[in-house]
Amino acid sequence: MEERKTVFDYMGQIFITFGFSIVVLNIFCILVGEGAQEVSTIFSMGKQGLAVTTMMQFFGVSVCITGLRAFFFTDKIIKRMSIAMRSVCMLTSIVVLVVICAVMFGWFPVTMWQSWAGFLITFALCFVGSLILMTLKERTEDRKMEEALQRLKEQEGKGERT
Repeated sequence: MEERKTVFDYMGQIFITFGFSIVVLNIFCILVGEGAQEVSTIFSMGKQGLAVTTMMQFFGVSVCITGLRAFFFTDKIIKRMSIAMRSVCMLTSIVVLVVICAVMFGWFPVTMWQSWAGFLITFALCFVGSLILMTLKERTEDRKMEEALQRLKEQEGKGERT
C-alpha cells in the first residue's frame, strides 16, 4: 500500500534537492567562480557565492523536480509504466527543464561544449547526491516503522499471555 504524502513530505524533498544543489554550486563558485563570472549568470558574483536571483531560480527548479518526481512515481497518476521507464521519463523531463532554464536565465553559454560538460557533471552530482539523501531518509523512516511494528507485535504477544 502506498503511503499518503503530506505537503511536509514534498517540502522536505524540495529542500533536500535545493540544499544539495546549492552546496554543489557553492563548491563550484569557489573552484571556478572567477573564471566563469563573465560567461555564466550562476557565477555572477565569482568566488563570493550565489546571487539571490540564482538561488531563487534553483529553488523553482527544485519545486519542479519534486513535482516531476511525484508525477512519475505516484501510482494513482501513472498505473502501467515500469519503474525503469518512469525513471527515464523523469530524468529526461528534468534535463529538458534545466536546458530551458539555462537558456532563459543565461546559466551558461549553450553553444560551448565545455558548458554542457560542466552541466552534465553538476547534474549527475546533484542527482546522485539527492538520490542518496532521499534513500537514506526513506530507509531511516522504514527502519523506524519496522521497529514500531515489532514493538506492537511484542506488546500484543504479552497481552495474550495474561
